[in-house]
Amino acid sequence: MFRKIFSHPFILSLLIIFGLIFLNSQGWLEIPQNIFFRLTGFGQKVSYQFSLKTDNLINFFASINKLNQENIKLKEENNELISRLVQLKEAARENEFLRQQIGLSSSEPSQLILANVIGQDLSHFEKYILINRGAKDGIKEKAVVIARNFLVGQVIEVFNSLSKVQLIIDPNSRVNALIQESGVIGLVKSNQGLNLTVDLIPQEETVKEGQTVVTSGLAGIFPIGLLIGQISQVVSIDVQVFQKAKIKPAIDFQRLDRVFVIEE
Repeated sequence: MFRKIFSHPFILSLLIIFGLIFLNSQGWLEIPQNIFFRLTGFGQKVSYQFSLKTDNLINFFASINKLNQENIKLKEENNELISRLVQLKEAARENEFLRQQIGLSSSEPSQLILANVIGQDLSHFEKYILINRGAKDGIKEKAVVIARNFLVGQVIEVFNSLSKVQLIIDPNSRVNALIQESGVIGLVKSNQGLNLTVDLIPQEETVKEGQTVVTSGLAGIFPIGLLIGQISQVVSIDVQVFQKAKIKPAIDFQRLDRVFVIEE
């Protein structure tokens, strides 16, 4: 019976535990413990160092990935800055070109105001564009509007942050003009649609297709030398005092996206 009791796993485990506690209290397990810790200490040290190196390696690869992402972001920002710089250089180049065309000194940077076209109406009765510059930007009524060295029109209404520009193809627009090749002067006005006509040309003057029409500067409204277009057809009737000619405009008014306003 006692053999059965002591052979039971639970009882046997308790006896072993109590026996080990007794032996440890007597100091008889100190030598085996030292031997065990010496045998396992090296393995624990190696395992600990391996764990540290593994963590360092993981952190290293994580930092590389983070640096790559930051590098990509910096490259994108750098490309964006380069793009903006190119746009600014192009705007400066175009601005300088415009100044040369209208005879403005580069020491007067405030004489041209860049504006974006934000609306337009090219209907039969009225032809105008809306620009995103107004009174707060120094825009005034009657200011001349150009695109490159081409004449676009004149400001007719000014609001705080936008302005209305009457195009030279508007039925009510009138521009004193000059035919460059011959020095003949005339008056440019709308010929319906998107075309123009130069009128009041004396019959005795010779006008040919392909000749260039620019602003004459007469009346002091538009600066001299702004390009209007080229003569596409001459209309001459002997019984009339004046002859006239159709003009093909130098710019496509339907595709205007930005313009310059000349400050007075």
